[in-house]
Amino acid sequence: MHGFPIPITALYAGVLGILLVVISARVSVLRAKFKVMFGDGGKEPLMRAIRAQGNFTEYVPLALLLIGMAEWAGTRPWVVHSLAGGLLASRLIHYWGITARKDPGRGIGVTISWIVLAVSGLIVLYQRWGA
Repeated sequence: MHGFPIPITALYAGVLGILLVVISARVSVLRAKFKVMFGDGGKEPLMRAIRAQGNFTEYVPLALLLIGMAEWAGTRPWVVHSLAGGLLASRLIHYWGITARKDPGRGIGVTISWIVLAVSGLIVLYQRWGA
């Protein structure tokens, strides 16, 4: 579709990229509000926003890479949508959980991210060596 060999992953990568900009803007706004250039200045809302941004950048790239590899290798579209949609949902739930101080949301979000990573990794390994 429109030149992308992995159109489903490309769709979710675009959405997740925009979400990262929103998450990063929140960090910038809080830095300006609290007048903190580096670190978190001991301000809990800023610390939470920084961790949410860091956690996003720690999980999303590898997950998208694995999902994209699975899609490229011919994984059924519904599976790719499930993985990528799960990743998007997990990141939204985690962000809400960590910034709104809703710890169950944080745990649920990270657990879904782990599941997406594990399942995507297993699919890629199976497609490489098991198929």
